[in-house]
Parts: sequence; structure tokens; C-alpha cells
Amino acid sequence: MSRSRSVNLVALTRAFSRHGGWILKAGILSVLLGMAPAWTDAQEAAQRFEVKHYVISAELFPSQHLLNATARIDLIPTLDISALAFQLHSNLRVEKVVDTTGREVGFKQDGQALNLSVANPMAAGKPASVTVTYGGTLNSADGSPVEGIKVAYVGPEGSYLLYPGHWFPVNIHSGNRFSATMKITVPSDEAVIASGKISAPERQTGKVTYTYDYENSSFPGTVIAGHYLVQPSTAPGVDIVTYLKPGHEGLAASYGETSAKILTYYSDEFGPLPSAHLALVEIGDDTLGGYTAPGMVALASRAFTNPVNYRLLAHEISHLWWRCLVSSATPDDAFLDEGLAEYSKAMYVQESAGDAAFEDLMHDTAIGALTHEDVTPIAQAGQLHEFTPEYQSVVFDKGAMVFHMLRWLIGDEAFRKTLRAMAKDYEWKTITTDQFQRLVEKHSKQELTYFFAQWVNSTGVPQFKRKWTVYRLPKGYQVVGKVEQDLDIFRMPVEVRVMCQGSKPVTQRIDMVGTTSDFTIDTRTKPLRVLVDPGSRILKFDDKMKYQVEMARADQMNQQQAYLDAIKQYQDVLQLSPNSSLAHYRLGEIHFKLRNYNAAMEEFRRGLDGDLDPKWIEVWSHLQLGKIFDVTGQRDRALNEYQRALQTNDNTQGALDEANRYVQKPYKTPAQTS
Repeated sequence: MSRSRSVNLVALTRAFSRHGGWILKAGILSVLLGMAPAWTDAQEAAQRFEVKHYVISAELFPSQHLLNATARIDLIPTLDISALAFQLHSNLRVEKVVDTTGREVGFKQDGQALNLSVANPMAAGKPASVTVTYGGTLNSADGSPVEGIKVAYVGPEGSYLLYPGHWFPVNIHSGNRFSATMKITVPSDEAVIASGKISAPERQTGKVTYTYDYENSSFPGTVIAGHYLVQPSTAPGVDIVTYLKPGHEGLAASYGETSAKILTYYSDEFGPLPSAHLALVEIGDDTLGGYTAPGMVALASRAFTNPVNYRLLAHEISHLWWRCLVSSATPDDAFLDEGLAEYSKAMYVQESAGDAAFEDLMHDTAIGALTHEDVTPIAQAGQLHEFTPEYQSVVFDKGAMVFHMLRWLIGDEAFRKTLRAMAKDYEWKTITTDQFQRLVEKHSKQELTYFFAQWVNSTGVPQFKRKWTVYRLPKGYQVVGKVEQDLDIFRMPVEVRVMCQGSKPVTQRIDMVGTTSDFTIDTRTKPLRVLVDPGSRILKFDDKMKYQVEMARADQMNQQQAYLDAIKQYQDVLQLSPNSSLAHYRLGEIHFKLRNYNAAMEEFRRGLDGDLDPKWIEVWSHLQLGKIFDVTGQRDRALNEYQRALQTNDNTQGALDEANRYVQKPYKTPAQTS
């Protein structure tokens, strides 16, 4: 699932995380603490059952934003219980609940918590069921289980009922896998897309019912409906159908072809999926950037671009394996879902765009991992809210780096065998971190407790230092030195590379245990310098990385509109790197938004006097200065800045187009325009 609401498609490559969230559980707990003791006891017992199958009949009324539904929930208790606890979108109200005999079941609904109390206890191990009748309006983010984001919506421009939206009663145990039969009725001119085998649509006057049956144990809880242009892909060997909205039909071929390439690559790496069918569906821009359910990938309209946004697509398609086929057992195991999806994307980038693109992506991933690495270990990620920078840093980015380092440690062949075994041995099941560790140890023939203790169960990353001495030999040189870092439990193979005058560098892999390790490297020509971990195989801090991490933290505050905190953070960055044009430019942007034009002008000018890294800062600084002069009524000076912007011939993000527009007509703030 895409984890960003931003229209920035670089950010869209980060995907939304798991099925249930810490904030949801915390909210349910706070509600239940205020209930009568009987309901508290019910909450304690509620997780002692497993949902096996849903039969959901729902009718959508798009013009009214209305959903009416019944959900039969087939379950098996693991203990004798008289209470069940579910999560349901708080805008949906339950009308009644009955058991298998038709007897009414008591229920209590408070926010997203739905608690049922049965008259006769359900026996452990004996199949049982309850049927819930409910309905309500889904037209905004109000009441959404994912705070501030619409993940369940019914409307005339298209409806999307994503599984995280809890548009049907969901077990509060987020790892509960299930099968489902979905009967969805919509206006007769709409199509419905869901997981599973589709039956012939049943048509009535003014409406049509689509039935999907998904037999495997997964998360087939997503339904999408609307007006679509349906185009089967012509790619050989795979069954891909695109469902795009008018205006994007021209992208069907390129997105279908790219999806086919990604599916083929992952099938070779992870093993084939039980079904080669994929529905690629466009949904609105007012929700998640992307979400994957069994047999279907939904992308927001903004994700359909030319050229294809293949990184986002690769992340989402990987979830057909790492969630739909095999899922993490608990929120603390979430890196086996989103972290592995991020690294799967990186693997495809390496395959399709080469090693340089792969290394650039992993460098960006390392920066993301370090922004909040110290907040909590990966193994305690369940205490974080998914939609926070901290969760994204720990689960997505550090999780991906764990797989990157593991691949370096055990080798490509053992790594590939591990992932293929994971997909095969845990097909339609959940997996814990301990089970994954045993799987890696089996296929690498190594004992890896130290690796998981260091990178999954602990926080902290090394900061390498090196010392060396050069000795002249009869036929060359010898470099004798040591690598140091300050983590006592550190144990990893580390590359040491000696750069040489007029010849290729010499690289040696050393096994570093503890804080110090020695190395001796012979070279043919004169050694110039020594690099530690030049290929960025290990998550680590260095001076350059520290600057980039602090910039990333400042950018996060800026994106969250915490402007005062961002200003302080950018100023801290400038303490590390006073010549940073980017930090000055970002400060200028914030002051401009806050209409502090004098401060903004000063920062843009300092940016022009800095390192001009990245290069686009030059054109955009002149453009921003021109805007300031226009806003303050100095048209001649504004035109001068726009001309200087045009002279750069740099059209990054349409800078020259914007400059030409303001040459013709002065820039005005939104307030001035209105």
C-alpha cells in the first residue's frame, strides 16, 4: 500500500503498510476501558477466535454516498467464548446481529469498536457464525480507521472500499487471514472489481449484481466500482486487465506491459503465484496512492503517468507475494511485509535500470532509515502508528535495509532460495520474525542470531573510522590498518577498498567483530586513500549521511506544515553544512509561504551563493525572487529575475514555463487573485 498522500510521485513509491494499526487498537482500548465490566471481559476474550470466511452482500448507492450490507461471518473459536470483538468504520451503524439459529445477538458499537455478546457460549473448535446487518454514508475521511484519509468511499465518480477502511466487520487481530464471497450491487452502468472468481453478473432494472468468490486464506476485502474502460493486456504469459477512467485509456498498454515484466521477474525470483491474473485499477486521487489485494492492484489517478511510474507499480505488485500470499503474523513483524516490498522494488530497479539506479535507491532508503532509526527497534514496530515518519523510517526503510544487508551477508543464491522457500512454505499463512530467521539459517547454513539481534531487535548503527599505514614492498605497496566503530555487539562482513594511483582499486572483505578489526591489503601501485563499505552494503552513519539525514528530517517537518520546527531544523543543517544551497532554499520557501518576504529573499540569495547542489536551485531561486518583487510591487526588478531564470536554460519542474508566464503577467498570491 502506498504510504503517502502527497501528489509527489517520488514519495508515492513508499507504500501503505499493514491491515490493522496501533492507533486503532489504542482507540478501541480507550473506549473499552469506559465500558461496563461485562464488555471489558468480552474484549479480553474477543481475540480468541479466527474468522474463516465472509459472505458479504452489499448495495452501493453512489448518488447518496450510501452503503447497505449484510455480512455473514464464519468463525472458529479457539476457546469457549461468549463475546466477539470487531472493527467497523464508525460511519457504518449496525442494525441487528443474529446467530446461526436466527437468534438475535447483543451488540455494542462505540466509534470503530463493535462488540458482540452471544447468549450461549461458542464452543472451542466448533464452527459458528454471526450475521451483521449494517449501513451508512461513506463520503469523507470523517470516521476513517486511517486517520485523515478516505479508505472507504461511495460516490458517483467511483467507489472504493479498501480493506483498511473496515467497511465490513474485521477481526481486531490484524493477522487473521480469511476467504470471502462478495455480492456487490451497483447501478447498471457501473462495473465492480474484487478478488476471486467472478460469476455472470445478475441484472435487474437499473442495477446489476457482481459476485466474486475467493477461496484461499488471504485478505480479499477490497471492492472497487465505477465507470471504467476495460482493456485486456496483450502481454504474453500473463492475464492482466486494466480498468482505467476516461482520459487515461492511452496508458493501458504501457502499464499492462510494465506490470507483465514485473510479474515475470518476481515469479522468477520468488516463485510463481497460484494465479497469474491481475486487475490493475484506477481509483481517485483523494485516497491512498496505491493498495494491493489478492489479484488486484489499485493506483490513484496521479500514479498513472507517462513514463510509467514503475517503482510504485513494483512495490504494489510485490504485495501479491508479501501480504496476499504470505503475511506478517503480528504488527511487530511488519518489516516482513512493507520492508520486503520496498526491497523487492529495489531488486526490480536493479534488474530493469541497472546497478547505479539500484545503489541510488538504496542510498535514499538508508537516509530514510536513519531519520528515525533510534525511535524503536524493528521488532517493536507495533507500538508505532503506520502513518507517521517514524513508522515509515523503521518499517519501510530500515526494514528494506535489513534485507539488503542480509543479502550481502549470506550471498545472492542463499537469499534467493530463502525468499522462494518463504513463498512456498508459508503459502496462505502468516510468518513471524523467528520463523523467518530459521528459514534464512536453513538456506544459508549459518547461525544468524547475532544479525537479527543487532538489526531487528536493537537500535543503533555503526559509524566507521579507519587508520592505515603504507609500507613499500619490492614489487608494490602494503596497506596495514584497522577499522573502528563504537557498537559493542557489531558483527558483519565489511568491505575495505584501497584506491590506487593509475590502477584499479583493490577491495578486501573483512569479518568485523566488535569495535575494531585489522586489515592488510597489497597493491601494485601507490595507495591514495582507504574507503570503508564503499558499496553501501551496511546501514551506517558518516558526515555526509548525517547532513542528508538532518535534511530529510527538516523536509518531513516542512511537509507536515510544522514550519517553525522545520525552520529550526534547517538552521541546524546549516550548522553542519553552512554552504548548503538546498537548506537556504527550503528556508526561503517557508518564509515565502509565511509571507516573511525579507527573510525569504535573504535565504534565496544565500542559496544562490552556496554550493548550488542540486543545480535546479539556481533557476528556482531567481524565479522565487521574481515572485517576491511582483508581490511587493517592484515589477522591473521582478522581470530582471525572471530573465535571469530564463538564462539558465534549466526547465526542471517547469521552471522556464513558469518564468515565461510571469514575464507576460505578474505573479499574484492566492489572496491577491481572489
